[in-house]
Amino acid sequence: MAEILWVNPVGSGDFDADTVTLIDAVRAPGFTPRVRHLEQGPPHLEYHLYEHAAFGPMLALMREAEVEGCAAGIIGCFYDGGLREAREALTIPIVGMGEAAMLLAATLGHRFSIIVGRRKWIPKMEDNAVLLGMDRRLASFRSVEMGMPEFLADPDGFFDATIDAGLRAVEHDGAEVIVLSELTSPQFCERARRELPVPMVDPGLACWKWAEMMADLYERAGLSHVDGLGYEAPPELRV
Repeated sequence: MAEILWVNPVGSGDFDADTVTLIDAVRAPGFTPRVRHLEQGPPHLEYHLYEHAAFGPMLALMREAEVEGCAAGIIGCFYDGGLREAREALTIPIVGMGEAAMLLAATLGHRFSIIVGRRKWIPKMEDNAVLLGMDRRLASFRSVEMGMPEFLADPDGFFDATIDAGLRAVEHDGAEVIVLSELTSPQFCERARRELPVPMVDPGLACWKWAEMMADLYERAGLSHVDGLGYEAPPELRV
């Protein structure tokens, strides 16, 4: 049984139960989740300052999980904040939600659109798409103009707006795949399959399944990110 750590990098357990529900709907036999949030941290990561504040506590949870035998770690935020730093510091595979979602989307259609909560989110996510080499596959961003506090207060309204934004991305932007920037629920995934004419990638589903693959490869073949060039560890961390 391989255990995979999922860190919700916020100082709140508001997302933990939904995360477990989503994972349980798709996880393969032989994998078990360890879902954690920060004991102290920002309420969300909509600001760069909040993102930086979350990194230290998140890395501490990942170090602990590695020592205790977890086979992979997941950063549960589409921003992928701290992904490169965590790969420098740790040996186990570390999966970024945004990276996994975009890589999956690129295998399902030629161009994809990303539905975001606020326009504030777009610059960082667009930069990440460029760094991943995905900018030519990106049809558009569409914003529903609801941040995390609004999402928690009115999830049904958020999901209604997401469907509408997805339909507009297909009709006007040429999207062949819709990518959400926030994990949803199995029920909403079913609704999206009914109402959207193209595949929808839930980033939570994408990063969990990617982490299952990486955990399996790590345990069976010792495969993880390279300790060199971009992910070279600082001297004090080298074995």
